[in-house]
Amino acid sequence: MQEQRKRFERKGQFTPWTVISSNRKGYLKGKMGASYSQTDLVKAWNGNLRLTFNSLYPLEKPFVKGFKPKLGEDKWTRFLIAFATSHKLPLRDFIQTAYMRIPDDAVDYFQSTAYDYWESLNREMEFVTMDSGKRIKRNEVFTPGLARRIFESEKNRRNNFPREMLAKDACYHIPKTREDLRASVDDDSEITMVLTIEGAHALGTDRASIAEVSRRVNYIKTQWPTPVFFITFAHHFDNKLCGHAHSIPDQGKALLDQSVNLNAGFNDNGRRILREFLGLNRKLEIDPKLGYRILIDVKHMSARARKEYYEEIVKPCLAKDDIIPIIGSHCGYSGISSLEKHIERMPKEVDDYCDDSGLFNSWNINLCDEDIEMIVKTKGLFGLSFDQRILGITAEDKESKRNGIQLLWENIEGIVKSAYANENLGDEEKPHIWKCITIGTDLEGLIDPVSPYPTVLEFELFAGNLIFEIEQARKKGNPKHLSHFKDLNEVRTAVEDFCFHNAANFVKKHYPIKSFEEDF
Repeated sequence: MQEQRKRFERKGQFTPWTVISSNRKGYLKGKMGASYSQTDLVKAWNGNLRLTFNSLYPLEKPFVKGFKPKLGEDKWTRFLIAFATSHKLPLRDFIQTAYMRIPDDAVDYFQSTAYDYWESLNREMEFVTMDSGKRIKRNEVFTPGLARRIFESEKNRRNNFPREMLAKDACYHIPKTREDLRASVDDDSEITMVLTIEGAHALGTDRASIAEVSRRVNYIKTQWPTPVFFITFAHHFDNKLCGHAHSIPDQGKALLDQSVNLNAGFNDNGRRILREFLGLNRKLEIDPKLGYRILIDVKHMSARARKEYYEEIVKPCLAKDDIIPIIGSHCGYSGISSLEKHIERMPKEVDDYCDDSGLFNSWNINLCDEDIEMIVKTKGLFGLSFDQRILGITAEDKESKRNGIQLLWENIEGIVKSAYANENLGDEEKPHIWKCITIGTDLEGLIDPVSPYPTVLEFELFAGNLIFEIEQARKKGNPKHLSHFKDLNEVRTAVEDFCFHNAANFVKKHYPIKSFEEDF
C-alpha cells in the first residue's frame, strides 16, 4: 500500500485491517510465504491469536541491490552473476518481483537514494498504530493485479474462505503502559499487539552519525506514542554496530552478499547503542536520562557478538541484581554445546549442516546450550521458529513425515533436555525452562513454514498435535525432563503455557511501567 497510499485512502482501505488477497495454492501447499499472508490481522483474529509481537522492519537494501565480487576470492561465474543481477539492469527487478512478490515500483523505490531506513521505520510505526484501539465492523479486501480483479470474485472468496478474508467486530490494541498491557492481555475481545524492531539498521546506521543514531534511540523512547518492547539488534546484513550470523542458504549467495561483518563481534559504537537501548551508562548503571529499557533480542546476532553481550553486559549486570532477560525471538536449537564451539565451526556452515545427531541446524544463527543457560538464568524467552530450515529440515527429508509436529517437538525437547543436562544450572533452576519457551514463528518473514502449519489459522491444530507428542513421550520410560507431568491435564497446561501464558507473563513483567510523561 505504501506506494499507492492516496488510492487506498480514497477507498477507505489504507488500514492494517485490509487483507491483500493471497495465492491459495501456495497456502494450501505450505509453500514459502511470499505469495500468501501467514498472519495478517484477519487471520490472527479468526485464529484466536490474542498476543502478537509485531516487528517493524525497513527492508534491507542488499536484498534489492547488486553486489561487488572480490578479486582473488570469488570465481569468475560470480562476476557474471553480479553483472547480470545488478540493480541497474531489469533482471534484478524481475527476480525481486517473482521471488519476494514485491511490486516493481516498490523495488525501484527501495533501490533509490530516496529510500531511508529511519523514515521508513517511522512510517511503519505510524501505519500500524493508526487503528490501535479502534473496533471495526468488518475489514476491507484488496486483490492485486487487473486480471485477478476481473476474474476473481471477492464476494465468493469471502463466502468460501471467511476465516482468511473476513473479520467482524474486531480490535487490536498497542498498549502504552504496563498497566494498559496487562488489561489488554486479559481481554479476549482484542488482540494485544506489542511492537518490536527487526534490526538496528532501522535507525539509519548506513547514513547517520553515531550521535544521530543515539538521538534516534532517545526519539523512539520519548516521541513514539507507544513503547518498543525489544529490538532484534542484528539482522541479515551489516548494520555497522555488531556482527550478524550466517542466515542465507548457499543458493541465495548467487544474489546476496552477507560477507561484510559476517560472524563478527561488537564495535565501540555498537556497545554504546546497546547500552542506550538498555538504559545503562558506561558503568552499567541504570540511568533515568536514557529512558525506559528496550530489551535486546539475540536472534541474528553472531555467536561471537552474543558471547560479548553476555560477558560484557548481561553477566556483570546480573551480579548486581539487574537482570536483563535474554530473548531469542524466532530461533531453533543448534545442538551445539557452547558459543566458542559455534565460533570454531563457523567456516563449516553450508546448507544442511547439522549437529552430530543429524537433527538440528547447527548454524550459529541458532541457539546453543550456553544461550539456553543464559535464558534460564535470566528468566528470558526462547521463541521457537516455524521455519523448516532453521529447525533442521534438510533437502533429503523436506517431504518426509518429520516435516510436521515431529520437527517442532524435536527442537522443544532438545531445548528442554539442554537445560536439564546443564551442570551450571541448579536442580531448582532446570525445570524453569518450561516457562521460558514459546511460539516465535517468524511468520511473514519470507519463511518456508513447517508444512502442516503455514499460517496462524493452524495454531489450534499445532497445539493439539503437541499435546499428543508430549503425552506419548512422557509414557516412554518416564524421562527426567518430563517426569513432572503426572497426567494428560498437566501436559495440556504445559502446552497452553507454551502457546500463550509464558509469553503473556513475560511481557506483563517487563513491559515499561509508566506513561511517557511520568518517565521523562
